[in-house]
Amino acid sequence: MKKQHFPLPAAAWLGLSALLSTGTALAQETQTSTPTAAVVEPPVSPPPSSPEVAPAEPAADWGDFAASVAAAETPVFEARFYGYIDTHFEQVADTPASIDPMGNTVYEENAYEWDVFNLHAMVQGTIMGRYRFFLNLASPGSGGIEDEPLVVRNAWVEAPIYQTYLQLRAGKTYRRFGLYNEILDAVPTFIGIETPELFDKDHLMLTRTTNFMLHGVANFDDVALNYSLATGTDERAIHSVPLGADLHVTVGSLLKLGTSFYWSGGDALPTRGVGEGSPKGGVNNWMERDRYFVFGGYGQLDWEGLIVQLEYWQAQHDAIRNVDSTLALIDADLNQRQRERFFVGGDPANGVNTDADFSVRTFYTRIGYDIKVGESSSVIPYVQLDYYSNPETINNKDFGGDAEAGLTADGEFYKFTVGTVLRPIAPVALKIDGSAHLQKFNGQTILYPEIRLSLSYLWELGGI
Repeated sequence: MKKQHFPLPAAAWLGLSALLSTGTALAQETQTSTPTAAVVEPPVSPPPSSPEVAPAEPAADWGDFAASVAAAETPVFEARFYGYIDTHFEQVADTPASIDPMGNTVYEENAYEWDVFNLHAMVQGTIMGRYRFFLNLASPGSGGIEDEPLVVRNAWVEAPIYQTYLQLRAGKTYRRFGLYNEILDAVPTFIGIETPELFDKDHLMLTRTTNFMLHGVANFDDVALNYSLATGTDERAIHSVPLGADLHVTVGSLLKLGTSFYWSGGDALPTRGVGEGSPKGGVNNWMERDRYFVFGGYGQLDWEGLIVQLEYWQAQHDAIRNVDSTLALIDADLNQRQRERFFVGGDPANGVNTDADFSVRTFYTRIGYDIKVGESSSVIPYVQLDYYSNPETINNKDFGGDAEAGLTADGEFYKFTVGTVLRPIAPVALKIDGSAHLQKFNGQTILYPEIRLSLSYLWELGGI
């Protein structure tokens, strides 16, 4: 079925510019300490606002390795068993799919999705009141009729080296990167439904987890300086040593300003092959190898109910395409720009363009306002603007694409979102929002909507 869509009027572009200017101005004036709209507080000894972030003063009473432990007075194990569940509904309007022989855009219908997008069981505790441990088991997409496997998202142990200034964590841990990476599993605790494009699972800019982290915090009255340095298996080749870092300052619960960095440390390899789905990290499926780094900054303000968040990230890639894997993309329904990018003269018969130097960029801003209703309820309306640009990705997810930037004529899109969070009690959140994608396709600027609903809650069995 063919439909006519008209270019976006100039007024919409003016509105976009105004929203960008307003969000940037607010973010430059103030940012905040945690990306949670309201801290989830279960009735017994609440977990931190992020599933694996330490309390406000981590390890403050653990001492260092030179300190003695009064074993007779300290329980060997203290732990809490809790988790998060999120059931999610989404309906996307008809989206552009192809161009017919007459040059008209052909649209395809999208089925609605209803699933348990997030299901987590977590155990967090201490050994001898001194060493921390964390286990996070997940079964994503477990709302269907088929049983889904249980996967390990996090499994780490942490030892204090010197008071709060230096902690050592080893195992499988979320890296500290921006506002959201460590808290995405704690769905009820933050505003918004969609993941920031940086950590959208269909076009990740880097891996979310790593294996070894040194981190700490230096407190100066209401000001705290937080820092971390991490490395791990990531996507590394044999001799590569990837490196990630984060540095941010918090001013009480009011303000958070920081920067994060990641470097592949040499050659990085694809986590999946062509035909195996979207990559699990920053390296596209059809690459022979890639060397890249990611940098940017973030901030958040939480002031008298006003919540303002802003992040910007850029990845620089120096990659080599694998000839056979790139030729396999012939069956991925590439557009003309992509064919010219991947193949000599746009024709696979002429060979593959093996050099791939490119940049990936994204930013977003969220603005919300927490309105208290009674003693335990709240309503949080919010607006959000996302931008994402990736000239290398493609549309077909099975081949390693993202069905967003890869669908467009120029590899970029904007997304406008309006929504609200309803909290009858702190551990429960009903989120409703709608978005509009703005992108170029077949010589037109096209806008198509989508709606989402999320009901998420925290559960806990108390101390064990």
